[in-house]
Amino acid sequence: MRLILVRHGESTANAARIYQGWNDDPLSPFGEQQARVLARALAARRDNGEIRPLALYASPLQRAWRTGLAIGEALGLTPVAHPGLREIDVGAASGVAFEEVERRWPELLARRPELGLDYAWPEGESGWQFRARVGATLDEILDRHRGAAPDDAVIVASHGGTIRFAVAYLRRDDPRAWPTDQIANCSLTELAIAAEGDHRVVSLNLCDHLEANAERGARSAEQPE
Repeated sequence: MRLILVRHGESTANAARIYQGWNDDPLSPFGEQQARVLARALAARRDNGEIRPLALYASPLQRAWRTGLAIGEALGLTPVAHPGLREIDVGAASGVAFEEVERRWPELLARRPELGLDYAWPEGESGWQFRARVGATLDEILDRHRGAAPDDAVIVASHGGTIRFAVAYLRRDDPRAWPTDQIANCSLTELAIAAEGDHRVVSLNLCDHLEANAERGARSAEQPE
């Protein structure tokens, strides 16, 4: 079975350089365009026989949900909302501009690499809480589709932080380290899921399908939660 992890298109908060977390910011017009391009790319892979879309899940936050709806329309699938796929809760940083976050919590930000998963935003989730939530959600989704064929694809529309932690969990990275993979808006990250748990990363942060939009998409990967 293939697990295809899709980050949502550019949101209005992404464009304005504002932390989101659980804030329910919509896609920007550019993000809507990205979602349509991505959906067509997945449909082309289906039509070429590369994948057989089996199921579609999405975070209920509208930036991911709208991306999931675009994918579902192209593939003839109805997205299933799962709250476990939401972005990390950044607590007091929600809705705050990047520069203001750096001004308010400089010492906390500086200690993030040292703290690893002990890091938590004020009033938000810690890395350990987020990892537990994402891991449990993935286990639940994959358990639903045990016995699927190798070319069957389960597609998940979610968020940059969620995808980073999902990949780290499935490839069995050091659980104490904060994942730092670059995940751009509307990028594709794909894993081959093995029954025995020895999962393989097929592609990470693939943006070829965005064509002329790839440069802008890559910049968005550097944006925090």
